[in-house]
Amino acid sequence: MSYELFIALRYLRAKRRQAAVSVITFVAVAGITLGVAALIVAQALITGFRADVQDKILQGTAHLNLLKEDNSGIENYRELVERVRAVPGVSAASATIYAQVLLSANDRQEYAVLKGVDPNSPREANEIFSTVIEGDPGQLQSAGENESSKQPSDQNHIEREPADQELDGIILGKQLARTMSLGVGDVVTAISSQTRLTPAGLQPRPRYTRFRVAGIFSSGLYEYDAKWAYISLAAAQTVSGSGDTAGVIQMKVVDIYAVNEIGARVRAIAGPGFVTNNWQELNRPLFAALQLQQRVVQVFFALLIAIAALNIITTLTMTVIEKSRDIAILRAQGSAPRSIRRIFMLQGLVIGLIGALSGLLLGLGLSWLANHYQLISIPAEIYSVSHITLKVRLIDCAEVAILAIVICLLATIYPARTASKLTPVEALRYE
Repeated sequence: MSYELFIALRYLRAKRRQAAVSVITFVAVAGITLGVAALIVAQALITGFRADVQDKILQGTAHLNLLKEDNSGIENYRELVERVRAVPGVSAASATIYAQVLLSANDRQEYAVLKGVDPNSPREANEIFSTVIEGDPGQLQSAGENESSKQPSDQNHIEREPADQELDGIILGKQLARTMSLGVGDVVTAISSQTRLTPAGLQPRPRYTRFRVAGIFSSGLYEYDAKWAYISLAAAQTVSGSGDTAGVIQMKVVDIYAVNEIGARVRAIAGPGFVTNNWQELNRPLFAALQLQQRVVQVFFALLIAIAALNIITTLTMTVIEKSRDIAILRAQGSAPRSIRRIFMLQGLVIGLIGALSGLLLGLGLSWLANHYQLISIPAEIYSVSHITLKVRLIDCAEVAILAIVICLLATIYPARTASKLTPVEALRYE
């Protein structure tokens, strides 16, 4: 090894009269170790939580949506679904429609969004088949498509379904069903509001549609589970009064990170007047908030590492004072100022390497313990999981280690420059 590294390593091994330097060196290494470990654990926690949220969003919603630019109904949705399914990158597609209603049952009323499910589309195109935890999604079209797709009559101001009519099925979110005290087999009334033109102007026309609860779903996202419900596409067309049209064509794609390119191909197939939105755009505020949280955590723990690195300045400054005689002898024997500077920079670098390596091992160990014993718990009734799985990425570990080493190197600049400017005459004058 070079003599600069040899001397730097010798200075790290304190003798009896350098006990204070040894203690400060240990404190510096321990501070960097704890800072690196804490940053790795925090990064793994945020990455794991983000991955869990993303998986639940992708499980409960479509990857890509095609809709009219003016939000009008898609009349040729059956033909368009077939054309969209042939687009490269699209794995499944189906038509759907949304209707905002007021659900009433057991003397309780709750606002809900009804989503129509096309029973003729592949199962992988509709998320309801993967999120149902109770009941059978196949019972959504119990009343038959022909009866459900009839246009509502304009004869009565308030329309009600006959009491003895076979009821369509509805699948409620877990939290919504709990709030309304509903279970499989219970009956719930959906109150939708349409308008009609009268001599007095536009007048609301409530429509009452009764459904039988066919199942309960759990997406793991509280907003969906508390406000969403699924019915057949034909029933949704009746409730919304849209006729034989679809509001949205939803798609699952092969590569969820290529939705922008796939969306461009879908728009080219659909023609003018259509737009697309994807899961990234629809959930941009959520992921932006998670990204901001990650940046704040990184800055916070980087400051902790920087504070720990201040001990390196103290350590090296005290070493320069202790070793002023040695520095003078080295200078008198021909060592250049840059060699003296390199000795103390290497000493700080070794401290940073030891602290970074120890912090990596400690952070990985804590992450394993947290996953093995499920130490990071969250409210299961909201997130559908009882704990967060920490996800440690190699790139995160490398970035944290490099950050710690760079901070430690920066901390050596002042003591190293001070040592390199020491003249032999001044250092040996009182020896």
